[in-house]
Amino acid sequence: MTASRLQKILSILHKNLSEQRVRHALIGAMALSLYGIPRYTADIDLLAEQKNRNTIKTLMSTLGFECFQDTEAFAQFDSEMGVYGKVDFMFVHTPEGAEILESAVIVEDEYLGPMPVIQPTDYAVLKLMAIANQPDRKYQDIADLQALLKAGAAGFISSVFHPVDTTRLLRFAKRFGVVEELNPLLPFARGEK
Repeated sequence: MTASRLQKILSILHKNLSEQRVRHALIGAMALSLYGIPRYTADIDLLAEQKNRNTIKTLMSTLGFECFQDTEAFAQFDSEMGVYGKVDFMFVHTPEGAEILESAVIVEDEYLGPMPVIQPTDYAVLKLMAIANQPDRKYQDIADLQALLKAGAAGFISSVFHPVDTTRLLRFAKRFGVVEELNPLLPFARGEK
């Protein structure tokens, strides 16, 4: 997808979701890019509240997207013949998930325009959850975490975001049963590797 098409689609999504009063924030590889860590992606990943699932599905249909996968935690959309690309929504339904959306920051990106983006610590928490739930993607998720922690330690992440909170990461790693995967990455957060 070209940068101009991506910008247009993100702008349309953000505008329509905001008009419907649907809290949302960018997650995934595009969020990582907005932290200053470029990574190729072929889709748009957004976080939203579970209570807005039906509103989102109706809106996406109106915008020319078809839902091709719908689980309790996710809804994945594609446009006809892939013209607009894929958009994935992850749904949160806990107070902690609502906090992630609440602490998102509007980032004014030169190419993508204004977009709410989750905090780096929250991105890392979602990666830890993905490691626990999707072991087949474990190595890509660990690589993304390592890149995030190194960038944070080096001061490369914009000051509009909060610094990565490793204490919170450890708490979630214990909760998800992935402490063994997180521990080798913590020296990167301290700039030791």
